[in-house]
Amino acid sequence: MSSVRLDKKIFSDAEAGNPYARLGLAYMYHFGKNVDPDFELAMKWYIKSSESGCSRAKWELAKIFRDGTIAENDDDLFLFYARGAAEAGVPEAKMEIGIHYILGGLVPKDDRLAFEWMYSAAEQGLPMAQFMTGYMFGKGVGIIQNIVEQEMWYSKVGVSGDADLYYWIGKNFEYGLFNIDVDLFEAGRWYKFGADMGHEKCSICWRAVLGALSGKTTDTLDEREAKLKETDVEKEKARRDEALAQADQYLEIGDDRNAFINYQNAADLGNPTAMFTLALMYHGGMFVKRSDRLAVEMLSKASLAGSEDAQFVMGGLYEEGRGVKKDLGEAVKYYTMAAANGYLAAYYSLTRYMNHPETHVRNSAVIKR
Repeated sequence: MSSVRLDKKIFSDAEAGNPYARLGLAYMYHFGKNVDPDFELAMKWYIKSSESGCSRAKWELAKIFRDGTIAENDDDLFLFYARGAAEAGVPEAKMEIGIHYILGGLVPKDDRLAFEWMYSAAEQGLPMAQFMTGYMFGKGVGIIQNIVEQEMWYSKVGVSGDADLYYWIGKNFEYGLFNIDVDLFEAGRWYKFGADMGHEKCSICWRAVLGALSGKTTDTLDEREAKLKETDVEKEKARRDEALAQADQYLEIGDDRNAFINYQNAADLGNPTAMFTLALMYHGGMFVKRSDRLAVEMLSKASLAGSEDAQFVMGGLYEEGRGVKKDLGEAVKYYTMAAANGYLAAYYSLTRYMNHPETHVRNSAVIKR
């Protein structure tokens, strides 16, 4: 159910110099999408895309050299590409540069520059950068202290609805992580945001902070994390991951029946990768009777659950009118979702409808990382 149109044109367009075709081709070789994985070719096309002016390619290269994934770790190249991406407008890169100026090490510690980069990322809507900007205003780090500005930026984070981020912020305030001063009142504030949304970890931590504020002995960080591993959510996640791993193993040895059963179990527990794989099995008639109707239904569910693969394929279906009524507006919507979630070939698909897909994606999608 891949996009035939993409497969036929991306190679020639990459050779012709299209920066987003080059980015998409790099991504395909990096992760083995419709081609055999080839890290050397992935690096070649990421670099060519970067040299063609693609800021997202610069950011991908920065992460590769930072983490040492498909090329050796190289701090100098990480900084080179991270700065290039930041200067080209990538908010995640701006935040990363800001963090390094806060911490020092790879670059000299410089609170003023840290604030400038963090503020710029926050203005683009990156919730974690918005929190850090508020914190820096509140503590007077790199900027004159301004509690009104702190609360303004905190309110932006509060309306983001990201309970996992609230948990991260609360934990940092509770235990003094990430160069953040210990403040149990602030920890309680952020945990409460998440608890009100039903986030189980936030609820447990909020109750613990209330106890600590009333004089009770609190957990160490290790003790707290051990407790949180026993929550219902974490146990369900473990079951989901186990079902997915078993399904992958069965599929690899050709046992389609047990693969399908375990993918269904993982999908029922909310795993988007399992949902996407089930869609492929319905489309190909693997163990089950072939049904494009059920395949499209499962693709839609996987897209809503966050599968970038499913979002990309749905974009292709709407673009070409296969299994669904042709709708270019829906195609752009799904390609945008896929690009925002990391399916980099979707940027190339979007070039059929706009000249600046990166700007479109940044303006259309909530940035999560």
